[in-house]
Amino acid sequence: MQGQSAINAAPTAKGLDLLGVVEGLRIHRDLPALPSDPFQLVLWDNIGALIPDERRAALFAEFGHKVGYEPGAILAADPALLLSIAERGGMRPLVRVERWQESAAIVLERGGDLAATLRALPVAKARALLKRFPVIGDPGADKILLFAGIDARPSLDPNGLRSLVRLGFFPQQASYAASYKAGVTLLSTAGKPDREWLMAAYLRLRAHGKTLCRRGTPLCHACPFDPVCAHAHADQF
Repeated sequence: MQGQSAINAAPTAKGLDLLGVVEGLRIHRDLPALPSDPFQLVLWDNIGALIPDERRAALFAEFGHKVGYEPGAILAADPALLLSIAERGGMRPLVRVERWQESAAIVLERGGDLAATLRALPVAKARALLKRFPVIGDPGADKILLFAGIDARPSLDPNGLRSLVRLGFFPQQASYAASYKAGVTLLSTAGKPDREWLMAAYLRLRAHGKTLCRRGTPLCHACPFDPVCAHAHADQF
């Protein structure tokens, strides 16, 4: 397997292990509270583009209060109301409204209860269905299956993946898809097959990449792993 061979060849820093890293990242305490309903998780990812967690959470709550999270309510909502929320979620608000409506239509086509539909499907087919939704690729589908309690599977966002590369657990691959595959393989082989641990790993690694192991200017002096980090030997992205 490509991801496994990449992990075996990675220049991991001496004494650094995944379980210890995730435990050490308890320092990140201000973590977003993600929904547990799969359709709400789809909406969460589509509520804004490149916006801070605080604004995403506020817009998501406003959406629930003014529109509701039910697919039928979204399709019946006044487009002007949807647009007023979308305009505060970043670029291309009209496209965002269309994505909300498209997502609602997909759920209604499958009977109106996404959670029940996903639970009735084999995991591979549930994952494929989730990838029909706007902006939901492999990472998003994995996250939804994990946080909705449908399948305890590893998931990473770009910030968490970048953190693992810089720590030296595996080298950056030629494509994001290949790097993601290496990352989730690492979590599967060196982590815990436990939903609570996998969710904590996702949130803590993400927080680390957003606050300290940042893409442009990492704050290495503030990182608890800087003395043993292999970032000098890993490609940054």
